Amino acid sequence: MKKQHSLPLKSFIKELKALVKPDYLKAMWPVGGIAIIFIALTCILSFLAASVMSSMMMSVMMIMYGMASPVALLMGLLEVLGAAAISIALSFFFNFFMVAIQYTYQDRLAHPEQPVSAGSIWMHYKHLRKNQVWRIALYIGLFIFLWSLPLDIIGGLVGGMTKSTVWPLIIRIVNDIVILWKALEYSQSYFLYREKQPQFLGQSMRHALTASRRFMDSRKWNYLWINVVCEVLPVLIWVLIFGGLAFYGNYTATYVLTYVGLALVIIGIACYLPVILAAGTLYYVKSKDEPDPVDIDTAFKDTFKPVAELTGEAYVHEVYTPAKPKKQPSPIAKKDDEPKREAKKDE
Repeated sequence: MKKQHSLPLKSFIKELKALVKPDYLKAMWPVGGIAIIFIALTCILSFLAASVMSSMMMSVMMIMYGMASPVALLMGLLEVLGAAAISIALSFFFNFFMVAIQYTYQDRLAHPEQPVSAGSIWMHYKHLRKNQVWRIALYIGLFIFLWSLPLDIIGGLVGGMTKSTVWPLIIRIVNDIVILWKALEYSQSYFLYREKQPQFLGQSMRHALTASRRFMDSRKWNYLWINVVCEVLPVLIWVLIFGGLAFYGNYTATYVLTYVGLALVIIGIACYLPVILAAGTLYYVKSKDEPDPVDIDTAFKDTFKPVAELTGEAYVHEVYTPAKPKKQPSPIAKKDDEPKREAKKDE
């Protein structure tokens, strides 16, 4: 049985406070501002897409009665696809900023004199190799999707064949556990990629996911526990309080309370983002250094291809020699060792 590595929760929270508290206000404004802008733009695009979808349904009815042209339906479809493309692009840019913020905290741990501010975050964002980072994000999304796909198919088939909702619910819960488990395995991909960034030139970015899976092999439960205590519980309590206020306002038709509650939920989560990002960074640094140091080269063992293979130098002097056809043995008449008996005249 493999040894389970763990960081003490109490000391982790103490070090997290020491990391976040000195520059919290400097970090909160850029981090929270970017998050609020991203949420606002996503909501606007979702509202526009929903409006276009509604008008498309109306256009379908009008086309059935000959009162509209199919061109209107095509234009609506293009608008929906455009909104989806913009949303995906915004998601990638938001992810770039989140990675840059985590790298800023990582450098703060290595160099305590470096502040975590809008300037330092922007510096890391500019120096980020975005063509590599977005490929890591694509690989993470692709692998998690492929892991969840079989259970999604099974759940759909079971839901169609039975009237009971118990089995589809169980399959859905198992699927969510698989997604969470794989997300924990791939959670350190960006940090491990940064450790070996020069070696990734010309290499597949999925090697970062492989290294993360090996790195988290005996740390998933500890990382999950720290995430629940330091990230999930505070956000959940905040959402329950002010989300409940918004629900109460909607239930009693006091819509001022609804808007205030929703606004406070969004602002609170945005203000807590520096703590969430710093916690992930601190966990990686502490796990790598202590109490059991991790050999990064071991995590990347047998992943990178040799440079000679990437450049083609390994095949420069290789000469193709066609395989020689094997000689088929010539047919030889079998010799009869026994002498033939001559027929006698009487016979």
